[in-house]
Amino acid sequence: MSGFDNEVVVITGAGGGIGRAVAQRFARRHAIVIAADLDKQRAVETAETITAFGGDATPYAVDVADAAAMENFAEDVHAEFGTPRVLVNNACYTTAGPFLEHTMADWERLMGVNVWGLVHGSTYFGRQMADSGRGGRIINVTSVAAFAPIPLSTPYCTTKAAAQMLTEGLRLEFAGTGVGVTAVCPALVHTGIYDNDDADGEQTAAAARTLSVSALAQRYVAHSPDNIARTIVRVASRNPAVVPTPIEARALYLATRVSPSGARLAARVLHPDRLTALRARLTRPGALSRIDDYLARKLDHLHRP
Repeated sequence: MSGFDNEVVVITGAGGGIGRAVAQRFARRHAIVIAADLDKQRAVETAETITAFGGDATPYAVDVADAAAMENFAEDVHAEFGTPRVLVNNACYTTAGPFLEHTMADWERLMGVNVWGLVHGSTYFGRQMADSGRGGRIINVTSVAAFAPIPLSTPYCTTKAAAQMLTEGLRLEFAGTGVGVTAVCPALVHTGIYDNDDADGEQTAAAARTLSVSALAQRYVAHSPDNIARTIVRVASRNPAVVPTPIEARALYLATRVSPSGARLAARVLHPDRLTALRARLTRPGALSRIDDYLARKLDHLHRP
C-alpha cells in the first residue's frame, strides 16, 4: 500500500489520545477518515480538528463492545463510503487494583472493549476487505502489557495478551486475502487514559497511586500520542506483524524473547514509567535514535514474513 489518497480509514477510540493523533495523520495523507468513539462529542471534536486544516473526517458514536452496534456501524460506513482500506482498532479501557478485588463487571468491560472490540471490528470490516478483492490493513493497538505483566494490572494485561494473540492469529487467517494484520504495542503514552479510568477494590489507595504515578509520568516523561500515530501510519503501508514502540517497548519485547524469566523478574520492580524515565535520563537523543533503529531492524528480522 503506497498511499492513502481518498482511501477510507476507520479509527476506533478516535476521541482523543492515540486515536485522535492517528486520525489527524491519516487525514494529512489525504485519507477519508471515519473517527469513531464511545463519546460522540469527542469524535466530533476530532473531526473538527481535521476539517480545520482542510482534511476529510466524519464522526461516529459507537460502543465497540456492542456486537450489534458495531455491525450496524460497519454497514453504515460501507453504504456511505465503501469498503475501508485501513481499520485501526484503537479503543481501550483500563483499571488498576488487586486481582481479587476486581468485580465481574470490571472484567466484562475490559474484555468488551479490549478483546471483543477487536473481534467485532476485525469481523465486520475484515469481511468487507476480504470480499472486496482489494485487501486492506487491520491494525490492532495492543500494549507492552501484552507480553510484560504490570503490578496491579492483571486484568488489563490479560486482555491485552488476548488481543495480541488474536492479532497474530488473524494475520494467519487473512494470509492470501490481501488483508494484512499488525499488532502495534505502545509503551507509556500521554493519552489521558489513566486520568479517566478506574482504581478498584478495597486497596484503592495503592491502585490510585499506580494510576496517578502513571498519569504524572505521562505528563512529564511519556511519549506523545503523535509518536505512536506516526508509527501506525507507517506500518499501514509496510504490514509488519508486531511493532513494539517506542524504544523501551522494543527493548522489553526483545527481552521477553531472549529471557522470559528475566523479563518477568524485571516486571516485579520496573514499571513502564520507570523505564521511560530511565531512558530519558541516561540516553542522549542521537544515541537513542541509533539504538531504536537497531532494535527496529532486529524486530523486522524476527517477524519475517
